[in-house]
Amino acid sequence: MFKHTIEYTDFNGTERKEDFYFHLSSVEVTRLEAELGKPLAEYVKELDADKDLKTLMDFLEKVILNSYGKKTSDGKSFMKSKTIREEFEYSQAYAELFEQLLTNQDLARKFGENVSNNGSTKKNAVAPQVVNN
Repeated sequence: MFKHTIEYTDFNGTERKEDFYFHLSSVEVTRLEAELGKPLAEYVKELDADKDLKTLMDFLEKVILNSYGKKTSDGKSFMKSKTIREEFEYSQAYAELFEQLLTNQDLARKFGENVSNNGSTKKNAVAPQVVNN
């Protein structure tokens, strides 16, 4: 699971600082790999090598939005729904995170290493080294 604090200004002009959570279960990773036709780590390496910005942005958006959810207070569940996803997708917090992941290699790497890891030893890196500074 990846927890990230995002500072942003909402549509009412209010400055906010909130924690957001992202996680792909092993089932979701398997589905994504089946869709891509290869392991995530291999796909990410190819994305990084190709430098195809459109494909990269599409993949990044898919991973962010499919991994976003809300952790229950007891930690037993990670809730995802169309409503939860859309609430985040259309927020300024999402826009801020997307930009951060595109421009901050360290953050993109941490996101990729942790979004599909929930304390297990297996890591599925899902975020490429996005922009070279």
